[in-house]
Amino acid sequence: MALMLAGRVVEVRDGKAIVDVDGKLREAKLDFVRDVKPGDYVKIYYGIVLEKVTREEAEETLARCSYHRSSKLELTFTVSNLKF
Repeated sequence: MALMLAGRVVEVRDGKAIVDVDGKLREAKLDFVRDVKPGDYVKIYYGIVLEKVTREEAEETLARCSYHRSSKLELTFTVSNLKF
């Protein structure tokens, strides 16, 4: 499963943006959006900046993918009527 992330650009160097995503720094390539500068908000997918967005749009994107904030992900599945 891929996850769309969004955050604020803190640095741009060598064709990549360093993006603060909810307090964690992520590196994303600037292959499709080149006019990014520190302070801009962007959406990231598979480590690539897809578009510049407003702060509100970035926060909305993170809210929709709220499980990224959890350090623990619990999965439950059933095999042959046994629950794991």
